[in-house]
Amino acid sequence: MVMAMGTVGILVIGNEILDGIIQDTNSNWLAKKLKSLGFFVKEVMVVRDDVSEIAKAIRRMVEDGCEIIITSGGLGPTHDDKTLEGVAKAFNLKLELNEEALEIVKRQYKLFYELGIVDTPEVTPPRRKMAILPEGAKPLDNRVGGAPGVLLNVGGTTIICLPGVPRELKWIFENQVLDILRTMIKEAVYEEIVELPVIDESKLSPIIDTVMEKINGVYVKSMPGAFRDSLRIKVWVSARAKNLENAKEKVKRAIEMLKGMCSQGKGGRSDEQKG
Repeated sequence: MVMAMGTVGILVIGNEILDGIIQDTNSNWLAKKLKSLGFFVKEVMVVRDDVSEIAKAIRRMVEDGCEIIITSGGLGPTHDDKTLEGVAKAFNLKLELNEEALEIVKRQYKLFYELGIVDTPEVTPPRRKMAILPEGAKPLDNRVGGAPGVLLNVGGTTIICLPGVPRELKWIFENQVLDILRTMIKEAVYEEIVELPVIDESKLSPIIDTVMEKINGVYVKSMPGAFRDSLRIKVWVSARAKNLENAKEKVKRAIEMLKGMCSQGKGGRSDEQKG
């Protein structure tokens, strides 16, 4: 598979994930959104609420070539919300009160108070904590919860920090992050899922290799079920190109080639299965 520009790492942060208390759905949601935009998600990591572990994971993603790192979780007001400390440590940055972030926090808690959700609109020390960002960072508005998202660019790497609460993460992504990412898109992606008249994945494998060799930028992934459950195997065919038309043309050509080679008996049932 040829890696596309716009390589992304997703970092999920939270003891509750690793302790099995809460199931992470954010990384799956983010991966689908990013793929639909044409980005390549290289890796997903989950770490505990530990400053050193967060920093180490971020540095690893940078070393792995991730141009964009999106974090989920750890932006709240409690003592174990340590994501921004970890980000600051990863890049040797100071933490400082961000006035724009503070205004977001003030506005949200005033609203929560008026709605009867909290007892006071006062910006207490735990609430103020959510406005302390790494130097050079910009807040991303959050009109669902109290913690702003965070955008930071360091040495060619873009860091986007999002809350772990799914409603908040999705709102910030769709209303703040999407426009940022769209300016960074360098390739278009197109994909289709098709069924091929093949039961033996081991015979399909060399056909897939041949198609990927012959059509640059195409990726084919088989998705077999149980060995004898079906006489067909689903394959996922995707392609990246400078524009959507070229990507679509590559996928269509790859599908025709796959179907043609399978129909010639090169990926069909083995002799044992025919009997």
